[in-house]
Amino acid sequence: MLFGFRFSNTLLIIFILFGGGFLANKFNIIDINLFCNQSRFKFINKELACDNSFVIKKHAYADLKSRIEEFIDSKIKEKEITNVSIYFRDLVSGPTLGIDDHAVFAPASLLKVPLLITYLNFAEDKPELLEKKLTYHTTKEVIFEQLISPKESIQENESYSVNDLLKRLIKYSDNKAYIVLTKYLIQAYPNTDVFTETIQDLGIVSPRGERDEVISVKSYSSIFIQLYHASFFRNKETSEKTLEFLANTDFNIGIVAGVPPEISVAHKFGERTGFEGGIKQLHDCGIVYYPKNPYLLCVMTRGHDIEKLSNVIGAISKMFYEEFDSRRL
Repeated sequence: MLFGFRFSNTLLIIFILFGGGFLANKFNIIDINLFCNQSRFKFINKELACDNSFVIKKHAYADLKSRIEEFIDSKIKEKEITNVSIYFRDLVSGPTLGIDDHAVFAPASLLKVPLLITYLNFAEDKPELLEKKLTYHTTKEVIFEQLISPKESIQENESYSVNDLLKRLIKYSDNKAYIVLTKYLIQAYPNTDVFTETIQDLGIVSPRGERDEVISVKSYSSIFIQLYHASFFRNKETSEKTLEFLANTDFNIGIVAGVPPEISVAHKFGERTGFEGGIKQLHDCGIVYYPKNPYLLCVMTRGHDIEKLSNVIGAISKMFYEEFDSRRL
């Protein structure tokens, strides 16, 4: 009798594992994903663990690429931009698309993401680091002009926790928070450039200086791919936390302007002025969380007007979103 009970349970398990998916599709009786707990994560790649079905057609993007190239050419002729580089990747076993994706640009505030990653990496072993208080004092370091000014900035002689500074670093792209955090790394690790080590570990080019043009859309995108697939940190929760920071930025133009408001976007922008001939640069890179099929989009631009560059990024983002949405199965 006991043997029969165990045998019946074995058959039941086999049925659930191998037959449940069929019945779920055929009769809508059993959903095999009920046995997979995805509730722990919102931003990192959780779909691949439980569901290999596609919601987006995966054929190539030749037509879209042609349309975007025509759009870029028209904006160059209208003198709204001088250069645009794009890298797109379907994050669920899909194709990629690149337009001048090896061209290099100044990283500007895009470097704030590796700085965030540096701190969260150390905090895996020393979580108390995030509660450490740091104070901003007037500095002789050059604080680059921000045409897109932070809505909030840290105040002189006030103390902030590292965690609060990291939030401000990403949410408001606060250059003062950047200075405090980078100076503390130099103080805490005087014999090692731990920030540059993180940049190298991430696989992007180590910057010679913040104005130098050393980062491409393709190399920078690798950061978001590693975060999404939780392959950089030891703990998946740290990748989740990093992307959560990036999803809470208040930069609502650029990529965000091209997608519906209910769609989450984990991203970071960067802008730099002061180049010869009045040239400015504006970039926006991140993950668009299209339901059940997120995709990565990175756009870097040059031109004379930051607002026009932002509008171009928003228009390109919209073209990708509409194409993606039109492929829904």
